Amino acid sequence: MTADAKATTSRPRRLVCIVNGIYSTQLGGGDIYFSYIARAALDAGYSLHCFGGHAFEEYLERMGIPATVTLTDSGKGDFGSVASLKDQGRLLWDFAKRCWNTLFKLKEIREDDCVYSMSDYWFDSIPLMLCRARSKIMYLGMMAPTLGEVLTRGRADVTAARLASLYYWASQQFSLRLFRFSKRKIFTYGHPEMRAYLKRFGYRDDELVDVSNGMDVEAADRVPEQPKQFDVAWTGRVHPQKGIDDLLATLPVMVKRFPDFRAVIIGKSKDVLAPKVQELGLADHVTFSGLVSEEEKFRLLKASRLFLMPSRYESWGIVIGEALAAGVPVVGYDLKCYRPVFGDFVRYVKPFDRREWLSVVEQTISELRTGKNYLDAMKLIELKHALSWKTTQASFQSVVLRMCG
Repeated sequence: MTADAKATTSRPRRLVCIVNGIYSTQLGGGDIYFSYIARAALDAGYSLHCFGGHAFEEYLERMGIPATVTLTDSGKGDFGSVASLKDQGRLLWDFAKRCWNTLFKLKEIREDDCVYSMSDYWFDSIPLMLCRARSKIMYLGMMAPTLGEVLTRGRADVTAARLASLYYWASQQFSLRLFRFSKRKIFTYGHPEMRAYLKRFGYRDDELVDVSNGMDVEAADRVPEQPKQFDVAWTGRVHPQKGIDDLLATLPVMVKRFPDFRAVIIGKSKDVLAPKVQELGLADHVTFSGLVSEEEKFRLLKASRLFLMPSRYESWGIVIGEALAAGVPVVGYDLKCYRPVFGDFVRYVKPFDRREWLSVVEQTISELRTGKNYLDAMKLIELKHALSWKTTQASFQSVVLRMCG
């Protein structure tokens, strides 16, 4: 055996993760997903080395994930709510710098590393495709709108300006088309309908593995049942895609119907939403939790009767899974991504019929206040088992072991 071969076999197995997309302290569904993927690799005996910015380094510390980090920016930026075109431009430039810095540090990646791109965005996919590692994994978390959907606004998450959606389409087309030329590759995906989508780009069945999102069943089960303090709960990013306007329109209607109505908004959204709630005269009816631990999040969910999901577009719906794991019913718009995952465990409303939405929310709250929970007649335990993070982690471990041994 040569000296190089001996050195290779004596090295600890290492998963290198390229995660240039985390830019703030507010967690999204993809960030939660990555925490479980990272722990799955650690549990399988791999060490973690990550490429990402200062916000990502803070994320690792907050999530308690042991990893070494190659920093790809000079500091954490402040991009506001990323709602304005100016803020989006600043964020795009920041992504470009992070990608450029990653390319200059690719020598830190070894041939025997297994490299995982947390997204199909160009700022993660370009370093993945150009690095010298033999084994490469890319994750598809959401399907971009087609060019036709962008031009005609044929999908609910396409804004009138169309620029963000056009950028998303172009980025995904670029990554999915070029990654085909990597020799030893696996494409993991988070939703059942994505398999057919990837095959249209020319990927083979043996190159595609379902590594779904999951429900944090263990964390939910650790939290005991709670007395109901809130009629509804919501958590998510403050973004038009999340149906914020419908959420805010729901609250005053429910206050009129139920004078003692209370809602809890979980997560880092107070700075943006509290002034709007104040304008609506609802400050006494809405509680903002701020950033909370996983246990506290599930305590708040279990202290709520109903979870609202007014999103205009989702790739899976992690927060729906969390609510169901806590035994909390969900009302959501009937997006096509939900039924293949959650079946009839969600009460669906025709997109985006606000009148029907308000009617179903009111009806469900009325039922729940009298002790009628539609989940009681369903096999929730089976859903929790099928969609637990343990199942997701086992799927990812099988991918890494297959690629790297």
